[in-house]
Amino acid sequence: MPPSATLTRPICIGALCAITAAGIALGQAGGAAEPAGQTQSTQIQSTRPQSTQPQANAATQPSGQLANAEESADETAIRAVVAAFSKDYNAGDAKAIASLFIPEGEIVAEDGTTHQGRDAIEAEFVDIFKEHPKTTIKDDIANIHFLSPTLAVETGTSLVTHDREQPAERERYEAVHVKQNGQWRMATARDLSEEQPSGVDQLQQLHWLIGDWIDESPDSVVHTSYRWSDDHHYILGDFSANFEGKMAIKGTQRFGWDPLAKTIRSWSFDSEGGFVDGTWTHEGNQWIIKTAGVTSDGKAASSTNYLTHLHKHRMTWESRDRLVGGEKTPDIGPITIVRQAPAPGVSTSRSSAPKKVPESSTATRTNTIGQ
Repeated sequence: MPPSATLTRPICIGALCAITAAGIALGQAGGAAEPAGQTQSTQIQSTRPQSTQPQANAATQPSGQLANAEESADETAIRAVVAAFSKDYNAGDAKAIASLFIPEGEIVAEDGTTHQGRDAIEAEFVDIFKEHPKTTIKDDIANIHFLSPTLAVETGTSLVTHDREQPAERERYEAVHVKQNGQWRMATARDLSEEQPSGVDQLQQLHWLIGDWIDESPDSVVHTSYRWSDDHHYILGDFSANFEGKMAIKGTQRFGWDPLAKTIRSWSFDSEGGFVDGTWTHEGNQWIIKTAGVTSDGKAASSTNYLTHLHKHRMTWESRDRLVGGEKTPDIGPITIVRQAPAPGVSTSRSSAPKKVPESSTATRTNTIGQ
């Protein structure tokens, strides 16, 4: 991540975050800011973009294209049902939730307990809202599979927060949607048992970081490189920042899964003696990293960083709420980071990623992304 604008050792991921009090803050060097017209690039983008192309007349449109257009419209309608469920849940409206189901619809708990019919569904949610009046939900659709023009199966995860003082609960679900009289409704919504993926599986969420990344400005160049550890239990990173052709700072990073806190964590160490611990969570294609660390001169430092994966070869990074030694420092970014192409004739096999990890994934932005 980019260095602190006040040059008191920024807390970021990789080299960018590592430029120190030498007066090299990327913000001051003139290269940290993203070119005009690109500063909004950190806005979260849907991983399943919906078609915005106008539909052709059915009489002239090829049958295959027409089928795709109809399926796209149906998928949009199903997503609207899911969005309505979340909205009604967060409003505590049990009756509205029940109306999203067909009359004989049902909800099935993980232990097999079933509530069938709109009245039973409404009563169950009334009880939930009485027990947890502040409960909220956020659904993340993983897939919508059409079995026929009028039948589809949706799978995803829900993040349920009963109380702001308590950690959120992540739940897997499956919903069957049917189309009746031109309208999509849920027939069944079922809670699925929570799988316990290994730490290696959890780190797959960051497989796209693997590789080399670069951020350049007229005065500075930041390189970051990520690779899998030999046992694949960690992602290892190296970063370096050059200012006016001279090495300003370098360091190392390590990403791993914390099985106690059930989250991804990162640890970054720079050549000046500073270090940072980061805790990672994500919303869509944006990662939020809460950091805390110590500068080489003994000052406590913290920040909230945002890493947005825009494309397999492009991401943005920004840092907010930055404190060094108890004093607030300016926000940084958003800054655009791009994947560095391998030199001619150089093999890219060094990533040695697990078989299910795409080799194209890489991320080096020396902005100590995890910091």
